[in-house]
Amino acid sequence: MSWWVVELGTDVLLVAIVVVLGPLIKRFGRSYAGDIFRANPRTGKSYLVLMDVAYYLIFSAFILFTITLRPPGPWQRELAAVFEDELVRLGGMLLLMGILHGANVLTLPIIGRLLGLRRDLTADTPEP
Repeated sequence: MSWWVVELGTDVLLVAIVVVLGPLIKRFGRSYAGDIFRANPRTGKSYLVLMDVAYYLIFSAFILFTITLRPPGPWQRELAAVFEDELVRLGGMLLLMGILHGANVLTLPIIGRLLGLRRDLTADTPEP
């Protein structure tokens, strides 16, 4: 099996992971974000759209950074080494998705509370 077949297969798999897991995470997280941004749903929708754009930019950058366009060196011609490198790429993508998702889940209540406080403070201030 040639190295480029493994490379192409990994690239297709990375894109499929992003295309499948991205909307899946978004679907299950929509109610969570709705609870957090209950006071201001429009802000919550805007925040989710911006986070989706950021996620896709980060994942696209990871895929582009890890693409190999030339055959591996003579010390890496063994097929097991090529597969090991590709598994590290897949693991890196899943790790990146997990870390970003976890950070978003942990910081979303803080952001929602800060935006809610800002809204409460502007509502209490009299207009000149």
